[in-house]
Amino acid sequence: MADPVTCHILDTTKGKPAFDVDCAIFQLSPSVDVVLDNEIGNERPFAVAKTNDDGRIPYWIIDPKLNKGKQEELGIKDDKWKTLTPGIYKIRFHVKKYFQKAGTATFFPFVDIIFQIDDPPENHYHIPLLLSNHSYTTYRGS
Repeated sequence: MADPVTCHILDTTKGKPAFDVDCAIFQLSPSVDVVLDNEIGNERPFAVAKTNDDGRIPYWIIDPKLNKGKQEELGIKDDKWKTLTPGIYKIRFHVKKYFQKAGTATFFPFVDIIFQIDDPPENHYHIPLLLSNHSYTTYRGS
């Protein structure tokens, strides 16, 4: 079974998945009640991954330096993300290198998607990114 949060990138200029894109996931706040962006603090990802041949990240690689208390807070056990916990999260898609490899200029060096996981959380959240070198869109997937 996949991790509680998965993502997927489609390159809309090619009509194909964007593979080998570095991504990082952050928990910006364990509270969903944050109202000002200067209240959001953690800029260290708790996990990273690269998109596969289908443009997907079904599993994240947990930061080995993440302390046990933070792992428990995030629902991580034995270096696996088992349970989703409420909070505000961000996925950073590092797209500049992807477009450079394709020989295409891009306006975006990376794309940040910030989303909220309410309490109680559902079992799974999927974050698709529809990407071109000059625009992007996203939605809550299934």
